[in-house]
Amino acid sequence: MRRAIMDMDTWREIFETDLESRGVSDVWNFSVDKNHQQRMGWLQYVQCCFARFWCSICGRSWGSSKVHILFHMSLKKRTGEVRMYAFKQKCKMCTAAIYEEPTFLEENIEIAISNLVNKITQKFYKFPIDNLPRSFITDGQLDGPHDYNNCEACALGICNYYKDSQYSDNWHMLPMRTNQGSEQETRFPTSYTYTFSHQGSLQSQRLAFLDREEPRVEQTPFWILPLIVIAIFVYLASLYCHDNRWPK
Repeated sequence: MRRAIMDMDTWREIFETDLESRGVSDVWNFSVDKNHQQRMGWLQYVQCCFARFWCSICGRSWGSSKVHILFHMSLKKRTGEVRMYAFKQKCKMCTAAIYEEPTFLEENIEIAISNLVNKITQKFYKFPIDNLPRSFITDGQLDGPHDYNNCEACALGICNYYKDSQYSDNWHMLPMRTNQGSEQETRFPTSYTYTFSHQGSLQSQRLAFLDREEPRVEQTPFWILPLIVIAIFVYLASLYCHDNRWPK
């Protein structure tokens, strides 16, 4: 098995080849984000993949099967764009550790791109579902349970949000944890969309609350209440006059 680092050219070449093989004639641009960003109105697609990390301080390496890869996708006027971000991890042995970029097997890059192109052809071109998402390859022994305290995706609440699925997609933003690096509540924006999970077949996972403005509650104009009081008074006065009218 060959190993490939986070090299944008490697991902782009595999992406362009796979997209062309599916018969997509539109132009699609592929790029890798250096930092995690949120893009409103783009389709989000998350995959949870195996990767390895190397500490730039002590040289220690470790493997993780919970490396989340976030793809943002958009298509406008027959020109598409994909922006990818792979969440990082820190070395648990170094007190001054920094977030390190993951290193992927080239086979796993091909699987991730294949799943991505499946999503693009289904969502933007309504192609039939020919291939179900493929499972990733695990290379070597995992280094114990997932290290929540040193995972960037955990710090942002993303690992917890997608903990029951390998593949998920939605049209809005991922949740953001209010206190990064802890296990407390996750904040969701205030609207909703359906999130789907692929594990052998397409099935509904859960309802996620995402971007939408809260419905406005119209306040009653201040002059309405006096009018209501006057109307009630006039009505009661008319009843009184009717019951105590002057004799003929």
